[in-house]
Amino acid sequence: MTIIDSRQGDAAETIETDLCIVGGGAAGITLALDLMDSGLTLAIIESGGETFDPAVQRLHAGRNTGLDNYPLSQSRVRMWGGSTTRWAAQCRMMERLDFARRDWIPDSGWPFDRDVLLPYYARAARTCHLTDFDPDDPERLPEGSFRLSHDDLRMVRFEFGHPTDFGRAYRDRLAGSAAVRVHLHANAVEIRLCDAARSVTGIEARTLEGRRLTFKARHYVLAAGGIENPRLMLASRSVAEAGVGNGHDLVGRYFMDHPYLTTGYFLPASPQLADGNHVIRTFKRVGWEQTWHSGVTLSEAAQRREAASGAVAYFIRRLLSETTPDYHFSGNRARNRLRDAWRFRTVDDVDVGRDVVQMIGGAPAVLRTYAKRAVEIVRPRRVMALRTVVETTPQRDSRVSLDSTVERLGQPRATVDWRVSDSDRRGLDHLRRTLARLLHESDQGKMIDDWSLRENGWPPSMDGGRHHMGTTRMHDDPTRGVVDANAQVHGIANLHVAGSSVFPTGSYVNPTLTIVALTHRLADRLRNLASHAAGVP
Repeated sequence: MTIIDSRQGDAAETIETDLCIVGGGAAGITLALDLMDSGLTLAIIESGGETFDPAVQRLHAGRNTGLDNYPLSQSRVRMWGGSTTRWAAQCRMMERLDFARRDWIPDSGWPFDRDVLLPYYARAARTCHLTDFDPDDPERLPEGSFRLSHDDLRMVRFEFGHPTDFGRAYRDRLAGSAAVRVHLHANAVEIRLCDAARSVTGIEARTLEGRRLTFKARHYVLAAGGIENPRLMLASRSVAEAGVGNGHDLVGRYFMDHPYLTTGYFLPASPQLADGNHVIRTFKRVGWEQTWHSGVTLSEAAQRREAASGAVAYFIRRLLSETTPDYHFSGNRARNRLRDAWRFRTVDDVDVGRDVVQMIGGAPAVLRTYAKRAVEIVRPRRVMALRTVVETTPQRDSRVSLDSTVERLGQPRATVDWRVSDSDRRGLDHLRRTLARLLHESDQGKMIDDWSLRENGWPPSMDGGRHHMGTTRMHDDPTRGVVDANAQVHGIANLHVAGSSVFPTGSYVNPTLTIVALTHRLADRLRNLASHAAGVP
């Protein structure tokens, strides 16, 4: 691997390779790992460098116009390794039902079932450094694990990978390949199409310092995430007025994220139930001190009967002060946004004035939280906080679009209108109520429930999971999807998309293991396409 600082060199440069990949995160690095010995030459266009740069991070700023969610500048990381640089590596395969057409969920159904992905999930488990992955028995829970028995509930297993940062973990391995060139500090700004819009002729990139680069290749892969993939496609309008691959007005639509909620905590009847792998002890030490944890989800029969989307619940050890309504209402949410803006060193899409006003207006709740924190310094009380994660159903009007404002490179910023259906609460409500009743009836303990609601009808603790999915969705019908079952953009022979933007539905599962599995599958396709073009039998 040759690492190139794109900020240095002539004012303009053209780079020619066999394959050009936009994005150096989980998908882009996985693709490079699979193809570095294929005989192909690869160029990776990466916006950031090997260390965090606030000036680059600000290019990700945009607007949230739908449900309250993390500012865009805080929702992904623009550097080598992408968001795996700040990832807990929580992994699980999607359910078989997630791939099926579900009559009660409009626009559900993948163009293949989970069996197609099983061998790629096995490869993805190795890539994500899972130590005990078994695709044939994913629910295996060792003796002594916390268990529940109910027809509507299932115990499921999540694993943690380690190390988590793909950029660091795979740097040395990629360095052994002369075929891979990583162009750091290069920002893709335009996908160039031929006059007939049937193939890509190049990708234009710029640096913040003003250099212009043109990447020419036989094949191109967009691997920049669920917001940046559609933003780049929509902004590339020199040939196709509506944007690349957007002949049916689908690019950017069907945006999904995972609502994460903390709706109370569990007081176990036995001290033994306060520990074990049914509790995430701390995200700071997962992967080497804790390699897996269990959760509770709805059975397929329950989802069908309740016409519910998927949901999962699991326990996290948290300070008691972090489970209260005070902690989640507007004053403390505003405080947390300002704290994260300082941490990411970007305020481009943070409404500082609004947050300061909310902090002042919510001062009593903020002060009560600090008072509880002060007591916890002396006498910390940690409880089993209940975290729930919900699958949101795909909605056409939940979308990423282009904003009227531009960023430093002159490119339109993204606007995200995140929407969820009222029906998405059915699975969550049924899971939460059934779990609380079962724990009580089995004498295992008591749930302390908080189900206060905001004006949007959801609990105040709800935030997105920063899992951006669906915006270049997969479907074999070009009027219903942006890419086909092979992740090729409909109508464009040499352009593919990698990552969670191709998911037709999002499951309740963290997306990265499936992202990596799909990328392994895409790598095999690109290798075969290259061999066929070269006449290799």
